Amino acid sequence: MKVLFIIFFCFSSFNSFSHHPGHKFEATSPYPSVHLKIIKDSIDGYNLFIDLKNFKLDPTSVGQDNQTNTGHLHLYVNDIKIARVYSQWHHIPQRFFNLRENIVKVTLNSNLHDAFTVEGEPIQVILKVINN
Repeated sequence: MKVLFIIFFCFSSFNSFSHHPGHKFEATSPYPSVHLKIIKDSIDGYNLFIDLKNFKLDPTSVGQDNQTNTGHLHLYVNDIKIARVYSQWHHIPQRFFNLRENIVKVTLNSNLHDAFTVEGEPIQVILKVINN
């Protein structure tokens, strides 16, 4: 009986420890789009330029009710969320690029951290960065 309780607890608590569960929020037309440009920084890491269309960055509304095509970005390097992003420029320190091939991903997120989607697919962009 004790083993069954432990197994039940483990399965039921998988999402309990995540910072923001994986909910979705459908974008409206004109749909947001995002493109990335990454530039090697002369001192440390990379500078990331995030080109957004039809999406309003609004850091003052985080945690409030969702609004159409408005929110913030989540930045991941190698599938690890390293930051919330509230502007089009962001510096990523070199310490996050610890592999030969590194994956940078940016997702569009609502005020309540839901992933913005179009027809159920998340609005995101992925870029591969090769360490020399």
